[in-house]
Amino acid sequence: MAGSFGVGPLPDSADVVVIGGGVVGCAIARELSRYDLSVLVIERSPDVATGTSKANSGILHAGFDADPGTWKARLNVRGAQLYAELSEGLGIPRKATGSLVVAKDAVQMETVAGLRHRGIDNGVPGLEIWSREQVLAHEPNISPDVAGALWAPTGAIVCPLLATVGFAENAIRNGARIVTECAVTGLDVADRQIVAVQTTRGRVATRFVVNAAGLHSGEIARLAGDDSFTIKPRRGEYILFDRSVGQLVNTVLFPTPDKVSKGILVSPTVHGNVFIGPDATEIDDPEDKETTAGGLAGIIAGARRIMPTLPLGTAITEFAGLRAAAGKDFVIGPSPAARGLVHAAGIQSPGLTSAPAIGEVMVEVL
Repeated sequence: MAGSFGVGPLPDSADVVVIGGGVVGCAIARELSRYDLSVLVIERSPDVATGTSKANSGILHAGFDADPGTWKARLNVRGAQLYAELSEGLGIPRKATGSLVVAKDAVQMETVAGLRHRGIDNGVPGLEIWSREQVLAHEPNISPDVAGALWAPTGAIVCPLLATVGFAENAIRNGARIVTECAVTGLDVADRQIVAVQTTRGRVATRFVVNAAGLHSGEIARLAGDDSFTIKPRRGEYILFDRSVGQLVNTVLFPTPDKVSKGILVSPTVHGNVFIGPDATEIDDPEDKETTAGGLAGIIAGARRIMPTLPLGTAITEFAGLRAAAGKDFVIGPSPAARGLVHAAGIQSPGLTSAPAIGEVMVEVL
């Protein structure tokens, strides 16, 4: 049974309607399509992965950063495992680079040691504390004043665009339908039960709606009278370098994190480039993807703390991506306002890594 993709007619009904064609929505659709269900993904843009999923770091986090017991901790570790198992079969470019959290002094080494213990609690395998000599042997271009690092061998990188496409194509092969250029305008609720989705292309009767609308997931929730969470857009700016300097770094390099952010990182891409970024700036406009002089200067300064000799003359582009923050953890589970509405919202980092695991949770919830 094959599904369909594009600007085709909406079906009259579907067992499950997934709102949002980003990596999370497509991973959910892929998991649901393995069951005897009619699955419809509605995406307001002309293609999948046009929002947060496109302008993304492409990093598969190992899972040592999140607080134990949170959705982020559970789904990050499981998602990293699933990518290792699924990427080849789904045609998702993935490279097992590992990652390093770099410390510059004794105080930061204590933080790094704490991250290792947290990662062990989260079930992350293979975590090691590396000495200065080990770090410099693995990353000769790193700052010479490094004190040591946390090595996470399960860290990896993917192409986030092709990850989304890989999940979407598999869902379609399994019979799911993805309809683009179709914006949701309303949710029909009768006796506190979802009964249909109203769109710019018509009405679809359904028993279940999965809200994976990213930056607009709060708006979707409110269509059903659910104001249990609010999305705060957070912009991250990046600088991408030419493949001619791809040998600059071998693995994903994080600074020791602070309370707000994982910090400015230096990372390879699966296509052979290197990038630095992102920063984290809360904004009001969920469409504001402009780069700023101050933001880019801050990225350069932050990256130079890890790698002082950045080849800025080989920079080929700057860009910004937006993350859908809704607090410290993901918003996952049934809506308190309407039966049949399930949220996969507030999916900021490590959302890309967690996407296939979120799909598994949606099956459990539904």
